[in-house]
Amino acid sequence: MMMLRLILLLLGTGLITIQAEEPVNQTIIGSNPFLSAGAYALRSGDFEEGLSLTLQGLNTVRTLRDRVSAFNNLCAGYLGLGQFTKALESCDRALELNDRNWRIFNNRALALLGVGRIAAAREDLEKGLAFNPDSPTLAKVASLIEAKELSKAVTADRENEKH
Repeated sequence: MMMLRLILLLLGTGLITIQAEEPVNQTIIGSNPFLSAGAYALRSGDFEEGLSLTLQGLNTVRTLRDRVSAFNNLCAGYLGLGQFTKALESCDRALELNDRNWRIFNNRALALLGVGRIAAAREDLEKGLAFNPDSPTLAKVASLIEAKELSKAVTADRENEKH
């Protein structure tokens, strides 16, 4: 139940970040209509369709930038479905290709939070903030991490009181 509330919170606040290709005419050589349509579906909240289109687009990616965006968008899609382990795997793939993108660190922090790795989520948040210190999205994720840390501390205190 707590994970469902977390997912709804993420969707409602726009914490999950989607990377879209620059809007281009689909007849231009090099554009990837699957990645564009996948990003649109993800932004619209249709995570299953977004994942399907992004996976199709990943098979025909021609640039490193598009590959990074595709893996980050897969991460976002899996976050939206509450599949945090798969989200983590996709974010890790994106970071292998580009470790200087705050959006990837944002999404991976959320995936880490989803699997209960609060300290690692905080580390990724700090890495993201190094690239975009004024991001309102990262500030919201920071608040979410702080709330999770507080909740964990309260739970630990209650457990200690029982013993």
